[in-house]
Amino acid sequence: MNEARIKAIQESFWFIPAIYNAVALIFAIAVVLLDYQLTPDTSLLGIAPLSLSRTTEMLNSLAGGILTMTTITFSAILIVLTTYSAQFSPRVLQDFVSSRATQHVLALFSSGFTFCVAATLIISEEKAYQLLGTPLLAVLWALAGIAAFVFLLNHTASWLRVNNLIGYIADETRATIDHMLKRDVNRMRQYISQNDPAWKKPGVMVTSPISGYVVTIALDSLIAKAVSDDLVVRLEVAVGDFVLEGLPLMTLIGDNASAAEPESYTDLVHVDDEPKSWQDIGFGIRKVAEIGLRALPPANNDPYTAAASIHHMSVLLVRLSHFSADRNAFYSQQDLRLLAREPGFEHYLLGAFQELSRYGSKDNTTQVAILNALGWIARLVDERWHGLLWDFGANTYGLAITSLDLQEAEYLRLRAPLEQLANIVDRHEEYNKLLG
Repeated sequence: MNEARIKAIQESFWFIPAIYNAVALIFAIAVVLLDYQLTPDTSLLGIAPLSLSRTTEMLNSLAGGILTMTTITFSAILIVLTTYSAQFSPRVLQDFVSSRATQHVLALFSSGFTFCVAATLIISEEKAYQLLGTPLLAVLWALAGIAAFVFLLNHTASWLRVNNLIGYIADETRATIDHMLKRDVNRMRQYISQNDPAWKKPGVMVTSPISGYVVTIALDSLIAKAVSDDLVVRLEVAVGDFVLEGLPLMTLIGDNASAAEPESYTDLVHVDDEPKSWQDIGFGIRKVAEIGLRALPPANNDPYTAAASIHHMSVLLVRLSHFSADRNAFYSQQDLRLLAREPGFEHYLLGAFQELSRYGSKDNTTQVAILNALGWIARLVDERWHGLLWDFGANTYGLAITSLDLQEAEYLRLRAPLEQLANIVDRHEEYNKLLG
C-alpha cells in the first residue's frame, strides 16, 4: 500500500472513531470479565458494586443519552458548517471535518455508545453477581463525553473566527512546505535547462487511468523504479494539476521504455476527485486567498480579512522562495532518472496575490497590504526575485490609482509601501517614472 493510500485512510473521518470503538469493545469484554471475579465485599474508593439490574439499567440509560448527545451535537455542527461554507469557502470544510479535535470528539461519543451496548450484551444473567468496573467505566466515559461536548463547542466557535481559520490553514500549508523541502529525494536535484533535449525527447506515454487532481507523486519510488528499469521518467503533470483520463501522466524514455509495465508507474501518481494539501502547496495558498477574496465584495465589505490573508500568505511565500523550477532534474549515481514539472516561486506569488490585487483594486486597504507584504518578502528572499516582486508591486500600484478616486492622504498611504519596496529592490528610477 503506497503512502497516499495510507494517508487517505489516516485522514478519513472513520479512522480514529474505528480505533476508539475497537478499544471500547476490548474494554467492555475485559471489564465484564474482571467484574465476574469480584466478591460482594469488594469496593473501590468507597463505591460498592451494583446489582445486575441496576447496572443494565444504567448502561441502557447512558447509551441512549450518549446517542442523543451525538445526534444533537453533529446536527448543530452541520448547520454551522453550512454558514461556514457560504461565508468563507466550501474548500475549508474538509479542514474542519478532518481536524483531529473533531474526529476525537466523534470517536469518544461513538465509542461510549459502543461500550455501553457491548457491555449490556456481554453481561450474563445465568447467576446473580454484582458489578463495579462496568458501571464505573461507563459513568467515566459519559463524563468524558460531556467534557468533549463542551470542548467541541469551544473548538467550533474558535474555528468560526476568521483569523484562527486563516492561521490554521497557513500552519497546515507551512507544514507541507517544510515536508517538501526536507525530503531525502531533494539531495538528488540538479539544474537542467528548459532547452535541454531531454524535455522534448520522444518516449512511451503512460496515461492516467482516471480523471481527477494529482494529489501526490512518489518521486523517490519513481526514481528507484527508473533505476531498476534503466530508463528516464519525464513527468507531464505536477501536483495539483487536473488530468483527464487518457491524457499522459509521464513519458518513459530509453531503450527499455517499451518493456516497462505502465501500471507500476501509474500507481506511484495518486489521482483523486478533490485536491489535497499533502503535497500540493498551492492548494493551501488558494484556500487562504479565497477567504480574502470572499471578504472583498461590497456585500461583505471586510478588507481587513483580506489583509489578514495577505499577511499570512507573505509568511508562506518567504519559505517558498527556496523552491526553484530550475532544479527539477533528479540524478542517481550521475545518471538522469527523473524530470519533474514543479511550479516555482513566481507561480506561488501570482496564486497568492494576483486575484486579490485585481479584485481588490478598488480597496485601498487591500492594495496597501499587498505592497507591504511585497516589501517584507523582498527583505527576506534572494535578490533574484527582486525584479519579479517590483514588477508585481508596480502593477498593483497602477491598478489602484486607475481604479480608485483617491484623496491626497490615501495616495501617500499607497505610495509609502511602494517607496519602501523600491528602496529594498533598488528600483528608484522605475519608482520615479511610475509616479510621473
